Amino acid sequence: MKILLFITGTILLLTVQIVSAAPTEQGVLNLLDVINKPLNGVVSTGLVGGEPLPGLPNFTLGTGVAAYKVNYEDINTGESKSTYFPTVFATVRLGLFGGFSLPAVSGIGSLAIGARLGAITAGPENTVTVTGGELRVGLLNDSISTPGVSVSFTYNQVSDIKFGQDNDDAQAVIKAHNMGVKAVVQKELLIFTPYVGIGQEQFSTEATYRINSLNLNKSWDKDSSETRFLAGVEVSPVPFFRLGLEYNTIGGDSAYALSLRFKL
Repeated sequence: MKILLFITGTILLLTVQIVSAAPTEQGVLNLLDVINKPLNGVVSTGLVGGEPLPGLPNFTLGTGVAAYKVNYEDINTGESKSTYFPTVFATVRLGLFGGFSLPAVSGIGSLAIGARLGAITAGPENTVTVTGGELRVGLLNDSISTPGVSVSFTYNQVSDIKFGQDNDDAQAVIKAHNMGVKAVVQKELLIFTPYVGIGQEQFSTEATYRINSLNLNKSWDKDSSETRFLAGVEVSPVPFFRLGLEYNTIGGDSAYALSLRFKL
């Protein structure tokens, strides 16, 4: 009798474990909510602020890496996991117009355009790309007597990110894009150029998810707005090259970026 009760209890326990480990719609929705903020951080271009670039021939070409960490539950097993969204990226900026000279300052109204291409190289099952563009307006050019002040308008998007493989019972496919504006103040001090910034980002995240065992195939979307704060410093140890370190925080999530840029 004891053996029978033991066997019955064991079977019931295993059954409960199997049921609790089975994919649920709420588990998928929890994943989407958890992943939303760090994914937004990856998509947006707060990283590597820098100068207004007043007019030709100002040109920079750079590369760098940034990372956001996220904790989530596997939608197929319920297992707690941690992963990073490390993004290797390349940026280019080109000065278009040097602005207008005024007696008391070095210049106002400069214009520059920029582009960004990145790749998320680990974490989810597939490698995805991040692309974006930027229009930067120099409100005040950096000079001996004045700091540099610029405002940037940006748009970015990320290709599909999959959680769960194609042959798994459950899978979520997420994509996101954002529009943002940020103001950056900088001051060049010999070989050091510190800067700080603040911005506002509008995010749109969309997803489709399926759970075969529950015969579910649905869509999900979320719009949000977050304030971004950033601070960084660039060092020019040799002519034409800049080594930069930047810290960002947005919606309670933090990121660090390291970059190397070539500047004319």
